[in-house]
Amino acid sequence: MRNPARLHERQALLSAAERSAVFKTAAVLAVATAFVSFGVLFLRYGDRAEIWALVVQTAALTVVAALGGGLLRLELRLQVCYERVPAVLFLPAVFLAFALGLAAVYPGAPSYLETRGLAAVSPVMPVVVLTVLTALYGGIYREVFFALLPRFTRSDYIRYISSPQFADQFRIYWDAAVRYGDPVSLMMIRSVPRSPDTSSDLESAARELERGIRSHLRRSDRCGRYARDTVWVVFARTNAALAEIPVRRILESIRRNDDLQQHLEECNALTRCGVASYQRRMESPQDLADAAISALEEADRKEHELQFYK
Repeated sequence: MRNPARLHERQALLSAAERSAVFKTAAVLAVATAFVSFGVLFLRYGDRAEIWALVVQTAALTVVAALGGGLLRLELRLQVCYERVPAVLFLPAVFLAFALGLAAVYPGAPSYLETRGLAAVSPVMPVVVLTVLTALYGGIYREVFFALLPRFTRSDYIRYISSPQFADQFRIYWDAAVRYGDPVSLMMIRSVPRSPDTSSDLESAARELERGIRSHLRRSDRCGRYARDTVWVVFARTNAALAEIPVRRILESIRRNDDLQQHLEECNALTRCGVASYQRRMESPQDLADAAISALEEADRKEHELQFYK
């Protein structure tokens, strides 16, 4: 059964990623497919099938792998445009690639995919085998593709996902502040590398930050991911003067969380925080978010743990 949240995240990642990143990821998978498929085919059928037939099967799978990123992206666009029409392009292409290889290899090696024996049982059995191989390769391809794509893209797909969620959850606080004058403060917490020349798994660190913060919030407060490396925390009915109390509580909970500190150490990351409170001159929730991010960036620039927006 599909995980809707995971599917939504993959769709957002594919939508936000640059075209070059999509094709670069597909190219890596195409090279891996070429080496693995030819190696397996040559070792298994090299003494029975013509070498050109093995090359045809390898080339067909490699071409589909190279086009896989584009096919998946086209699937997504069709699904957005035609929600009621299921758009499946990648898996049929994989099926045709295996079928082409079967047509090329079978004359010289009837044992390819046990075709002769399976056909003797039932004429549809070779089709069933091709379907199973298509599902197996397609599933592995998708898993590896979406695991590699974040490494090649600079787009912040987490922000692409979380922006609507942040706007929806923050709307009630914003309306209360604008209509009734209820104070509200917003805290941005970012995991940053300890030094510019070191690589850190900032996305993983931010995920652990969010998980560690949630258990220390009041019922009226909210927390979520704002970007790949940033977590937002809303303090309801809290102005600039009162915000320091819950902010210090959150920071202290981070320091005392040994598992979180160990994870940050493994990611070679540390935390920077920025806090902003609602002001009348702000026209939208994004203004408050920008103010909190501005304070966060100032804290990072000054190498301070925490900075309040003024």
